[in-house]
Amino acid sequence: MKIFKKNIIFFISILLFFIKCELPSPPQESNGELIFIDDFNGNEINTSKWKHDIGNGSYGWGNGEIQFYQPENTSVSNGTLKIIAKEESGQNIVNEWGNPLNYTSSKIKTDGLFNFRYGRVQAKIKTLEGVGFWPAFWILPSNSDWPCDGEIDIMEQLWVFNGNSNISTGAAHVGNCPYSPSNHQYKSFQKNISPERFSEDFHIYEIRWEPNYIAWYIDDEFVYSVTPEDYSSEYEWPFNRGQWYLILNLAITNSGPNDNTQFPSQLEIDWVKVYN
Repeated sequence: MKIFKKNIIFFISILLFFIKCELPSPPQESNGELIFIDDFNGNEINTSKWKHDIGNGSYGWGNGEIQFYQPENTSVSNGTLKIIAKEESGQNIVNEWGNPLNYTSSKIKTDGLFNFRYGRVQAKIKTLEGVGFWPAFWILPSNSDWPCDGEIDIMEQLWVFNGNSNISTGAAHVGNCPYSPSNHQYKSFQKNISPERFSEDFHIYEIRWEPNYIAWYIDDEFVYSVTPEDYSSEYEWPFNRGQWYLILNLAITNSGPNDNTQFPSQLEIDWVKVYN
């Protein structure tokens, strides 16, 4: 009986050894080298790191948005960056068809000042409440065509029907050029929190990006990932090429705010970091 028990223990030990060998090891977490940081400790935007996109863009930046982007809606104070949405009718600001735009906001980017590919990309952000607001933290490649050169949305909170910021999303877009709805594909997620809202406090929105792999994290919690196999084979994976830049903006959706949407309202950013 003792010999039998010893044999059982021996075989279990061997089995556990091989099982352990077959299981993949978890990746070793490392921030890597910090290659970009802005902690907004001054009293104005750092123009060696950020530049403004100004105006209304073609077809409202491609989405029919109804805000006009201007530098005046960006401020830095008390250690944070504020991007402020305002209702400003009667300012003689129009879109490309001459229709008035009654809202202003800001959009900033690092294109030409800081460009990169791969790494951990993070921002600590406090979002906002209100129907019609569309805050975003995202990246695009320089000198690119859309969607064939890709887009990575690290954080978006799009509120069309209700203004509650209890859902955050992220996505990665691929496709062929020129754009049409039939030659574009994206993969996305929704992260829900309840009863809290993302606008009640700062949260860290992040991607961890390497060749053939992008993963999203919120407050260091893994929420989603994509690889080339997740997309149709008719589209090339664009995320292994090009030099990419950071974007922060607060848009107003083409469906517009409702009577409960408060102006001015702000998107607040504590810091932005990129590790290689």
